Formats: sequence, structure tokens, C-alpha cells
Amino acid sequence: MSESSATDANPVSIRTDELAEMVDGILVGRPDLTLHTLAPIEEGGEGSLTFIRSQNFAKLWADSKCSAALVTEGVELPEHSPEERALIIVSDADIAVVKILEATDPGTAKPNPGVHPSATIDPDAQVDPSAAIGPGCVVCKDAIIHAGVVLMANVYIGQGAQIGTSTVIHPGVVFGDRCIIGDRGLIFANSVIGADGFGFLTATEDRPVIKVPQIGIVKIGDDVEIGACSTIDRAKFGATKVGSRTKLDNQVHIAHNCIVGDDILLCGRTTLGGSVTIGDRTMIGGGVILNDQSTVGKDVKIAGGAMVLDVIDDGETVLGVPALPIRTAMANIGASRNLAKFCRQVNKSLKKLDTDYKPS
Repeated sequence: MSESSATDANPVSIRTDELAEMVDGILVGRPDLTLHTLAPIEEGGEGSLTFIRSQNFAKLWADSKCSAALVTEGVELPEHSPEERALIIVSDADIAVVKILEATDPGTAKPNPGVHPSATIDPDAQVDPSAAIGPGCVVCKDAIIHAGVVLMANVYIGQGAQIGTSTVIHPGVVFGDRCIIGDRGLIFANSVIGADGFGFLTATEDRPVIKVPQIGIVKIGDDVEIGACSTIDRAKFGATKVGSRTKLDNQVHIAHNCIVGDDILLCGRTTLGGSVTIGDRTMIGGGVILNDQSTVGKDVKIAGGAMVLDVIDDGETVLGVPALPIRTAMANIGASRNLAKFCRQVNKSLKKLDTDYKPS
């Protein structure tokens, strides 16, 4: 559902009873209200639909100007006026919102299938006729572009690279030689896949810094999303790997020879040092740093701004610098808040002992 305005080409409107049917919800209140936008509960007005996932948001409903709300089953709204507004009770309000957004998403403008006249395709590249190759794109020798792929504009596909079925690559992306991405991938603008890993032998008195050739590849699974301005480095040898259904936010860096599992979320500005391993279903907050060769287990949660130095076991929740289990980290944070006061008290006690001490 998109916000309706004078400039909208296709403003969306739907009745509350139609919406309830769409999300398999139970309608409590007026069936005939017309909704045209989604809005936060505090900001919406007449015609707005909001969503309430917990009791904390439920208390805001009485003062909200929204016409209707999607409500997670079990959340109580005693001040609801069914003769004026509508509630749609669903098993999970977040999932219901996703359904609505999927149904009304206008999508991103894409080039039509075929090759734009300004694109450069090597004669030895394989490009499926159903692929859309936009203006200024370059597809190098022996690259394989599968069915339904979209390269928007100024995308560079390196020699021998493989782009899986229905993958969409936004403008300015560089996809390096021999690198591979699976089906239904999504890479946003200006990301670089297959940059050289940062491999050097440090200088000594006898020789300068020596670059270590990075001859490996990047191998990415199916249904992976890579945010804008992210970088995944090729391996020194072998492959840097990103598992299926993993999602990278903007400005994420994955260094050479990392192994990132399936169904992982990496929030913005997260940095993985070389040869980091991350287990399936792990969630990593923004600005996290994982030290070279550190290992993170499955089903781990790492709070934003943490620094991982070594090993985190399966299922742990950690935070802080260095990252520690949450109970230990919170205890340390609490203690540090009183550290200055504690030190002053200790200094006073020591001075008093010095003053009171009278040697016999």
C-alpha cells in the first residue's frame, strides 16, 4: 500500500473488509472504511492503516488518528471503538504487513529483455535471450548470464563469471572474473564482488611489502541480497563463500576466504576479517567487527558495535568490546559506570589510612 498524493501515478485504495480477506484476518469494526496508506501509529491520519504487534503499541491506539490497524492475535485494545474504526486481527502483524507490501510494491524500473545498443557483450559470452542487459553494461569473455537476469546500467561482469537465473544487479556493480552467484540474487548499486583480498607479506629490513596473488573466487548461493556499496573479496585460493538466503545490508565488507552460512543477516558497516566463519541463522548488528580467523557458531546474535576476537559458541547472544556473553557484558558495563566513583572512594580510603597510620 503506497502513500497517496497528487503526484502518485497509481494511488492504492482498499476497503477494510477487502484487506481483512487479503491477509486472512478477522475484522473487528467498520468494513467500509477506505484505506490508502500505511503509517506509524503516532503519525497516521484518516485513511491510514497501521500495525500493532505488542501491548506497548496498543496503548497508543486510543489517541491515534489512523482509521485501521493490523493487530497481532492476543494483543488487547480495550479502548477500540468498532463503530468508528477497524481492527484486523492476524496471527502476526509483521507478516501481514509484508503481504501488503508485496502486493502493492511498484518495483524498480528495469530494462526490457534484450541487449541495449550501448552494452558490450564479448562474442564468447553466453547470454540467455530472456536476460535484460541495460545501457553501458560490459559482459566479458566466457561469462554466463542465465535466464531472466537483469543488469541495469553500467554493470561489469568479468571473464568467466556466472550469474544465476532471475538475479537482478543494480547500476555500477562490478562482478569479478570467475565469481559465481546463484538464482534470484539481488545486488544493489556500486557493490564489488571479487575484489582482491588484502593479502601482503609485511616489509622487513631486507625487502619491501610483497603482494600475495589472490587467485580464488567468490561463490554466492541462491536468494542472496547484497546492499549498496558492499564488498566481497575473492579468496587467496579456493572460494570466499556466502550461503543461500543470506542478506547483507549496505556497506558490508567480507574479506578473503570467509565462509558465511545460510540465512544470515549482516547489518550495515559490518566488517569480516580474513578467514572468518559464521554459522547458519546468525544475526549481526551494525558496525560489528570480526577479527581475522574468528569463528561464530549457528543461531548467534551479536549486538551492534561489538568486536569479536576469537570464538562464539552456537546460540549465544553477545555484545561489547571484546564481545562477551550478554549477562557478563551487561555486568561489566554496569560496573564501569561506577568505576570512577569507586576509584575516588578507594583513593580517599588509602589517604585516610596513610593519615591515621601511626607506626609504633
